[in-house]
Amino acid sequence: MKIDLSSRHSTKLEYQNLSKRKTTEAWFKDLVKEREFKFRYFLTLSFYKPQRCVINQYLDNEHIKKVILDFFYPNNKPKNRIRFWLFVEKHKDADLHLHILMEGMDEMEWLSKRNRKITIKKTTLLDVIQGNYSIREIMLESLAHHVKAYILRLGKGKQSFNAKDIGEVDWRIEYLNKSLDSWDFNGWEHLDVENSDMDATHITNIQ
Repeated sequence: MKIDLSSRHSTKLEYQNLSKRKTTEAWFKDLVKEREFKFRYFLTLSFYKPQRCVINQYLDNEHIKKVILDFFYPNNKPKNRIRFWLFVEKHKDADLHLHILMEGMDEMEWLSKRNRKITIKKTTLLDVIQGNYSIREIMLESLAHHVKAYILRLGKGKQSFNAKDIGEVDWRIEYLNKSLDSWDFNGWEHLDVENSDMDATHITNIQ
């Protein structure tokens, strides 16, 4: 069931004089603190066969999230697994692409405890031997190869998957909500609530 966010933002006193975009941004920032999200990476997925229907992209997002979780947890998924927020964005030609705020995990734990074959380029292996490549970079490159292998709509090009450090979380939140200043979507459709780790309890109890 799709959760309607529109009735949630005007209830807090400090939100009442803010625009829809500023209200949403303030709510997200509060939620990061309230639920202690530790977002570490900012992912961008651009598809060579993109969707134009938001609902269809939501359906794809369910698979995309599963593929990423399978990379980090190939067997059982722990209760304290990493969490995601997924945002859909439109290109100028109306094709959809995807941004993800993703928590991180300890790279040494990922490398030593997870039974997962990893794929890296030969040049990366050489850099590792020479001490010019970090475990974090190995993990993200391996993640890129993994998602390209299991998300067929994504394609194999360099521009199809990008992963970078989150930087300033508040700035990322503001960037991801810029569509609220335009007519790109109906209401809050840019946020994929169903596949983002925002449970109904925290959404419905904002007062």
